[in-house]
Amino acid sequence: MEDQKAKEILIEQDGAFKTLFLRHQELEEKLQFFLKKKFKSEEELVEAQNIKKEKLRLKDAMQKQICAFKKKTG
Repeated sequence: MEDQKAKEILIEQDGAFKTLFLRHQELEEKLQFFLKKKFKSEEELVEAQNIKKEKLRLKDAMQKQICAFKKKTG
């Protein structure tokens, strides 16, 4: 099973995974907002870095769940 298919199944069936996914999407939108601004304050640059770190943490957590799901379902 491909990761994308496993992700779709988990989004439908696992509330915790769906929460991770939605938070990741929310942070992506927020990050894009910061990146589109021509002039960024120091606070905004720090916030963008924090968002990137949080997105990575969420992505890692989702990937672990995807791998576990794939092992479980064969």
